[in-house]
Order: sequence, then C-alpha cells, then structure tokens
Amino acid sequence: KQWYQRRVAITAGGFGFLCEMSIAELRERIVLMNEEKSRDLEEKRGDILAEKVSYKKMIEQKLDAISHNRELIGKDAAKKSKEKEKLKSPPQVQSSEIDAMQKRLEEKRAERMKMKSTQQMTMQSLPVKRAVNLEAEKRAMEERRWKELENTRERVAKMNTKTVGYRDTLLT
Repeated sequence: KQWYQRRVAITAGGFGFLCEMSIAELRERIVLMNEEKSRDLEEKRGDILAEKVSYKKMIEQKLDAISHNRELIGKDAAKKSKEKEKLKSPPQVQSSEIDAMQKRLEEKRAERMKMKSTQQMTMQSLPVKRAVNLEAEKRAMEERRWKELENTRERVAKMNTKTVGYRDTLLT
C-alpha cells in the first residue's frame, strides 16, 4: 500500500487536463505560496513600522518648531514690555525745584489726611442731643411741607367750586 500511495503522490491524476499536477507538486506550490505570503506580510509590517517611525519623527519636529516659535514669541513680548516700560517712565531728572514741589505735594497730602481724620472724629463724636435735635428739625420740616400741600389743595378746591358756581350763574 505504501508504494501505491507514493506513486499516486508523484504521478498526475491522468484525467487529461493540461494543468494536471501531482500531489507532491501541489504541496510544493502550497509551501511556496505560504512563504511568499509570509514575505509579503513581513514587507507590509516593515512598511507600516517605517511609516510609523517617520510619522513620529515628523510630529517631534513639528512640536520642536512650535516650542521654538513660542520661545521666540515670549522673548519678543519680553523685549516689547521692557521697551514700553522704558517709554512710560521718563528719565529721572533730579533737580532742586522738582524735589521742592514733591515735598510741597506730600505736605499738602498730609494736611488733607489730617483734616479728613479730624472731620471724621468730630462727626463720630457729635453729642446725642445734636442728633436728636436734627431728627426733630427734620420731622417739623416734613410736617410743614404736608400742611402746605394740604393748604394748596384746599385753595385749588375752593377755586374750582367758585368757578363751577360762576359757570352755573352764566348758564342760567
């Protein structure tokens, strides 16, 4: 039986097809196809890995460029702010007139502050009687206003009644 199986594996089927091949040839072709397939897969893996590495390098370069540009922008901003500060603050010129004016200003400021503090102290230390008197004056003034308002309304009402009566006499 073994001899017969070997012979079948080596020889073609004999069906008369042009592309007939033995089982051994078929197995060899399958092995070759599998090897070719594995080579293709390895090439694809290598290509993918190479693309991945190049992409990472590109990203790193862009990140480096961004950080470099940010650094430059920061330096420019610092330069501009220093220049603005230089432009804002005039050069310090010391003279006796300026010193005298500054002293006078400080003295006036100190006087103003003293006056404010004394004024606040007096306002806080007003006697209670004064506060009560102010309240009573306020009430009296308000009562006078209300009385004046009532009086003016009464006058207007009287005038209206007089004119109504006058009209009635004219109509009859």
